[in-house]
Amino acid sequence: MDKNAFTQVLQKFPLPVTVVTVGRGGAENALTVSWVAPASFDPPQVVFAADRHHYSVDFLRSTKNFAVNVLREGQQRLAAHFSRQAMAEEDKLDAVATREGDSGAAILKDALSYLDCEVAAIYESGDHVLVVGNVVDAGILGDGQPLTTAAGLRYVKASAR
Repeated sequence: MDKNAFTQVLQKFPLPVTVVTVGRGGAENALTVSWVAPASFDPPQVVFAADRHHYSVDFLRSTKNFAVNVLREGQQRLAAHFSRQAMAEEDKLDAVATREGDSGAAILKDALSYLDCEVAAIYESGDHVLVVGNVVDAGILGDGQPLTTAAGLRYVKASAR
């Protein structure tokens, strides 16, 4: 399999750009994720893929909660802010207005919409983990269109810790 061809084909998929927040009680982190999809209507579930080396995966395994915050067109800088690795003792969430969701995860007040979730399952899949969440709350926070990868956003593989 030509991995470059695989990557080029994936770049033709317009995907929503989201910020997934994880954790609760002051132990929180967030990451930019574009591999998000509905998984079930009954019960309401979503799934997202995260690089297995990302720091937030440890939070997911321990706190068992997350929120998918769908970004709106024009929020490329916010996507970039959460796509970079945090510095030691830095809280990337300090830079944005949030509120605590029903699961305890942070909801970005300026997001287009959100899905607040409790972790249902985490599956190992190649160089990523697939996280399935039971949606405990959802909402639309404003008007506009979602930011998508069609806007030219590209992410790189996280490095091993």
